[in-house]
Amino acid sequence: MKRNGWNNNLPTMENFLEEFFGDNIITNKPRFTNKKVNITENENSYGISFEIPGFSKEDVNIELNDGIITISSHVEETNENYITKEFTKDSFERSFYLPEDVDLDNIDATMENGVLSVNLNKRKMNDDTTNSKKIDIK
Repeated sequence: MKRNGWNNNLPTMENFLEEFFGDNIITNKPRFTNKKVNITENENSYGISFEIPGFSKEDVNIELNDGIITISSHVEETNENYITKEFTKDSFERSFYLPEDVDLDNIDATMENGVLSVNLNKRKMNDDTTNSKKIDIK
């Protein structure tokens, strides 16, 4: 039987090292760029807690548009001459559809110790609200 090319099912050295060490050791980029999030609900509100260490409230943008909340940050990469670089501050964007009972005029956000907390208060279902809004972080 004649072989004609590489077997794509075999792992590359880069994939092996990435699996073993958790990061892409060859390109020195983290494997996951999405930030971790917890979403909670109680009787009066929903909560979104976003783990974003190293970011300040000025770095983060929160917007509402047509029932979707988007949390994002755009970070310019610096061209410093690192000998070792084990942590990064990557750009990110996450969007979530909001339940119909969120009061779009009563949303607030705070940032403390690398955790962004967004509180989305519930409203009675017959209330009218606008569809777009920018949320300031306190």
